[in-house]
Amino acid sequence: MPGCSKPPEVSAFGYKPIVPKAKIDMRRILQLMLAQLFAVCICVAAATPREQFAQMLDLLQKTPQDDTLREGIVRLAPQLKPAPSIPEEARRALVRGNTAQAEATTTDDYARAAKHYEDAAALAPWWGPAYLSLAKVRELQLDYLSAQRNLKIYMLAALSPEEARKAQDYLYALEDKQERADKSKNENDAKFGWASGQWRMTKSLVDRSGIAVTKTDPLIARSNIEGDRVMLKFAAESMEHDFRTGGERVSPARLDDSFRVSYDRSGKVIMELFGRRDQYTCPVAYDWNEVAFELGADRRTITATREDVYAPPSCKLSGYSTVWVFERER
Repeated sequence: MPGCSKPPEVSAFGYKPIVPKAKIDMRRILQLMLAQLFAVCICVAAATPREQFAQMLDLLQKTPQDDTLREGIVRLAPQLKPAPSIPEEARRALVRGNTAQAEATTTDDYARAAKHYEDAAALAPWWGPAYLSLAKVRELQLDYLSAQRNLKIYMLAALSPEEARKAQDYLYALEDKQERADKSKNENDAKFGWASGQWRMTKSLVDRSGIAVTKTDPLIARSNIEGDRVMLKFAAESMEHDFRTGGERVSPARLDDSFRVSYDRSGKVIMELFGRRDQYTCPVAYDWNEVAFELGADRRTITATREDVYAPPSCKLSGYSTVWVFERER
């Protein structure tokens, strides 16, 4: 009854149970959290589609990798009357991306085009053409998964029946390319698995007696499968130890060597070095040419050797050989 106080609780032992203060505080915290959540739910439910759209755009700025939120924005945009306008900066970014893609001759050019399209999508996340353009340039970059992801976002926009049909057919083509790329990758992994991973390389200059007169500190590089070859590129500063003076002189050295490993038609492993095309001919021309090498029994070491010549105009054998020793780390 109003005004009546509840009698104190008494246990079987005649005293009132003591509730720990920490438990009381936790209950209070939970009550406050539930009240705030309830208030947020009421606010969202009461928001108009345009207000929801603005809230979602604001949230996407903070979480640009949230594709689910991005898809929700694309779905909601057609419901707004009038439709949200496309910022001029977004159009500018799209046109610049189209120009970069049309004039592209290198992978860097495609990357620049993709960056423009990403900027357009960031400025107008509901704009379908930005995602379609990004899908196309990702395809040119051979990134078929990203191309499919962006195409699927584009397909959520308000498309005409003809546009939807073209987009679905394009998706089928991208799926086929991804399947073939996966198959090729699996075949290369099976073929070049021994060459994958991280390698440590040292470079030495060896005289006719087989003694190293100079040797660099180790450099680390990861192998990279490109098509039907494995690429190993070492480009960094190291230290070179020179023993020709009777002692040991240490000085900085720049190493910039590129190797590729592949199989010939007979299934034999070949190794190529980017350098002199023909070391016995002047003037010196540069290209990929085979280099002699030995592959360790466990395929975790490679020793490549090139017989060196003097610089032009003599191009005679120098009496030294350059030796690269590769050790696979993982």
